[in-house]
Amino acid sequence: MKKIILFTFIIIISLSSYNKLFADYPSGSAAGFFIRFSFPSQASLGITGKFEGIPFVFGGIFNIGISSKGWSWFGLSASADWWGFTTKLGDLGKSDVRLYLGPGLEAIIGFGNRYWNIEAAFRMPVGVSFIVDRDWEIFLQITPGLSVISIGSRGFGTFGWYPSYTGWTFASFFRFSGDFGFRYWF
Repeated sequence: MKKIILFTFIIIISLSSYNKLFADYPSGSAAGFFIRFSFPSQASLGITGKFEGIPFVFGGIFNIGISSKGWSWFGLSASADWWGFTTKLGDLGKSDVRLYLGPGLEAIIGFGNRYWNIEAAFRMPVGVSFIVDRDWEIFLQITPGLSVISIGSRGFGTFGWYPSYTGWTFASFFRFSGDFGFRYWF
């Protein structure tokens, strides 16, 4: 009987704190900008947003890639992430500090000198948000990802493996990016 009372008490406390965790988080639509640095070597400028009633946070990114071997490329990508987990970590001055993470997808198109590639990748963003006055969000986000399928001047590739070009390479399979930006919630 003591265990039932204890578990009931824990569940009630958890449910009441669950509503508190999301009470101050912005909701509705949002729009913003961010900068990104990624592996393989690239720098990016992006826009981010969310539409009310749709559970995904979207991104549109302009990518510029530079190699130590002297080649460069540019491209565009689009992402959609579902923040399956968000929680309040605490306060920093007048800002709420929140952690979020969840799975997402990214479509990437890249062009260079005698090079082109279209790719679909799975990603898992993990971010920290600073919510200022319930309308402004400043965020830092790291996003590991995996290339799922790719087609381009190197041929057809799956999970970083290009049978007709180089075989499997780590840089063709694993992606990693870090973002810094802001969103305004309407």
